[in-house]
Amino acid sequence: MSSSKKHQIQFFSKEDLSAPYFLKIAEEILDNFQEDKLYTLNELFEFYNIKLFFDNGLYLTTWSEKRKHNYHVIIDKTFDILKRKIIKITDNCLELKLKSIEYIYINNFWNLVNKFKVYKNFSSEIFFKILNNNKRYIHSILLHKGIVDYFDNKIKEFLIGYENTAEILLTKLEKDHSLDESPQYFFPKSLSLFDKEKIIDSYLERNKPNLNYVRLIENSKDSNDLILSPKTRLKAKKKSIQLNSEISESEYIQNVSISIRFDKNQLEHVICNHTQEVYEIIYSEKFLNTLNNNIQLFHVFSQIFIFLDEKNLISLVSKTSELGLLETLFVKSKNAYEIGEEFIHKEILSELQLLIFEDYLKRNNNSIENIINSFIEYLNTLIFNNKLVFKVNTNNHSYIEKIRTLAPDYEFLLKQFKLFVDEKEIDLELIQINSFPIRFSEIHSLNNKKYIYINDNHIHFLIHHFYSDQSLLYNVEPYENKYNNLYDLLLYENLKLVNFKNFQRDIIEKLIDEKYLKVDNQGFIKLYNEILIFIIGELYRNEVLSYWNYSEVIRREIDILLDKGLLKFENTLLTVQEREYLNFYLNKKEFTNGYDLRNKYLHGTNSFSKNEHHKDYYSLLKIIILTLLKIEDDILIYYRNK
Repeated sequence: MSSSKKHQIQFFSKEDLSAPYFLKIAEEILDNFQEDKLYTLNELFEFYNIKLFFDNGLYLTTWSEKRKHNYHVIIDKTFDILKRKIIKITDNCLELKLKSIEYIYINNFWNLVNKFKVYKNFSSEIFFKILNNNKRYIHSILLHKGIVDYFDNKIKEFLIGYENTAEILLTKLEKDHSLDESPQYFFPKSLSLFDKEKIIDSYLERNKPNLNYVRLIENSKDSNDLILSPKTRLKAKKKSIQLNSEISESEYIQNVSISIRFDKNQLEHVICNHTQEVYEIIYSEKFLNTLNNNIQLFHVFSQIFIFLDEKNLISLVSKTSELGLLETLFVKSKNAYEIGEEFIHKEILSELQLLIFEDYLKRNNNSIENIINSFIEYLNTLIFNNKLVFKVNTNNHSYIEKIRTLAPDYEFLLKQFKLFVDEKEIDLELIQINSFPIRFSEIHSLNNKKYIYINDNHIHFLIHHFYSDQSLLYNVEPYENKYNNLYDLLLYENLKLVNFKNFQRDIIEKLIDEKYLKVDNQGFIKLYNEILIFIIGELYRNEVLSYWNYSEVIRREIDILLDKGLLKFENTLLTVQEREYLNFYLNKKEFTNGYDLRNKYLHGTNSFSKNEHHKDYYSLLKIIILTLLKIEDDILIYYRNK
């Protein structure tokens, strides 16, 4: 058995976490290198993959400088042999060579063909024949501009006839690559916008196109690389509804019901009952009856309904940490707001909370509109010598009429608060001079260092290893199925370095060297700085820190990370995630799958359904409630610090 069959070392990327595992195998291969051996093409590709690890500065920490030098000498020799073999390939032997190469090294082959311009040795006829006989090669070939430009017309001809070309186009042009690395595909210059739309239209005509890619078409944005007509987009929308309906009717779908209600005799403020089929929340009406005024009633949204979390961040936003493993693997549009199962549950729950609370208020001769108006009056007591002009209409107009009035009034409210922060004075005449719409990112905070974000990949490295269930480090005998991350494992169990496997030990030792872990007097591995790792956990869960809502001791540690450049701060009313959430509701400038509440009623593209008008109205009320809670938090932090 050849070494390539035995080992099959493969370099993926500098950030890939399999490096210690493969480098341990590479160590064995390099130690057994024989100068006079005639290595096969596959074995030489294995050495080439070791070279890629070295080129990216990846080594085992146990290797001395002398050992690394000796390994480099071997790699240089084997690469020189591989190069000589590659540049000798011509039409006469191309097919035979490709058949001999293991599939995991096909990318490496085309990479070197491109690097050394060996493609000039191939005729168009042979190249096209090989491509048609091995259609999967197209994924490797499109990565290389030299090959694509050289065989432009032949590759275009192949793509137009290939059944998966639409998926390749969409993967490059429309897929969200925030959680993976985008393939740097190059397409033939002769492949026109018309050709691309025709390819996508043909894909939609298929009996069962992949729903994930149909959604990419549905949520696509026009660009220099892809322009789709309204007719194609409508076809994608209808196909998406059809395919989604078929999935919903299948036996593989499990439905979960969400139920909320008030109990007149319940003493606890909230009781949650969660089974596999039903998520039930019971609120105490007895407690609500003790709330004496509209301000206390308004705070039900933050304190009981948890529209804001304990750090006064909007809890309803979509979070990467709440996505299931399968959801992270789904093909997603870069133009679409992330909608996972947990996000859907939060949305449904918030809608039900609004409706059930409105029912309670009506039974007590009150309304959500009234308590919003009272809350505005309360905020005005906090901003002395200024006044926010905003009032929700309480008359009996239709929901569509209310929305058309409320949406611009909401924007006027935002402009007033922005002016208050920037100028410390609300000048209504100054606002009226500028009719341009306001961006959420333009609304500043009264407070310095309001929100903290990750500013360095090293923080992502720590998040992955301490908190992700995809890390390789927490799977340690005999606790394989007990914990989901390294943080919990080390918090509750006593482990020594010997408990970790060889490929895990390298990273554990790195974390010890960098003072994230320590070995105590008994030889157990423990957290070196618990506050720092707590902060890392907060960033994992929320992707942001609300600086002034943490204790002084935690803020001091955040300041150290800011000084090191590992974190950065922003002074805005809303976090990046909160701005995305509100944009998802109000417009389609950022996300093509948004509700577009602000624009569709302004431009007359809204639905004719009264039920949808009712739903949209309460969604707009929710946005206003969230905004007012964030304004209150900002003002109270300002006075607290002052």
